[in-house]
Amino acid sequence: MIHSLDISPPPQGEGKVRISYELSEGEKLGTSNRKVQVKKCLDSLGIPYVPNIAILGAGGGLRAMIALHGTLQELQKHGLLDTIMYLCGVSGATWCMSSLYNNGDWAEKLQALEKHMCDALTKSTWNLRKATEMLLEAAKDENYSLTEFWAYTVVYGMLHELDKGHLSEQRGASENGNNPYPIYAAVDEQSFCKVTEYSPGKTKHTNL
Repeated sequence: MIHSLDISPPPQGEGKVRISYELSEGEKLGTSNRKVQVKKCLDSLGIPYVPNIAILGAGGGLRAMIALHGTLQELQKHGLLDTIMYLCGVSGATWCMSSLYNNGDWAEKLQALEKHMCDALTKSTWNLRKATEMLLEAAKDENYSLTEFWAYTVVYGMLHELDKGHLSEQRGASENGNNPYPIYAAVDEQSFCKVTEYSPGKTKHTNL
């Protein structure tokens, strides 16, 4: 069984979720706009049809983040990035994705974003006081878990950056057609046989 939840920008700090068996309007818009770019690129390669091509980024922490970024750059270098309809990732790959989709036209400036990532990894530092303050704040939430502890200590320690954004803030970069439509995947805590996919327009649960 598959069902999707449409995530809208949170009004006054509260999220709104819509349950549906259909694709969200955001994904329909994003993929429709993206198809124009994909078709143009495929036409230039002599391919007369438009398949839905997806890139799946693996987990693996910092290694996975850097590997996905490098893969996207190579695709761009060879003129293939615009053939991609969906960009999917789990764990470390989503670290790369969340950074990219903060930029509405990231597919056009991967080299500059790579420099920013390298500078953050090599020149920035981990602020223990900041990490502690944010961890204590997160601990006030009733849904606090080891995920928050991991994020504010281990992940922040590796990346030297904290991303406090929301998926709804990536809607523009996801729907404008300039970039592949993103899907963030995670294992559902209620079942090891279920995959949860998050995107700016939906959340989809797939029972395997």
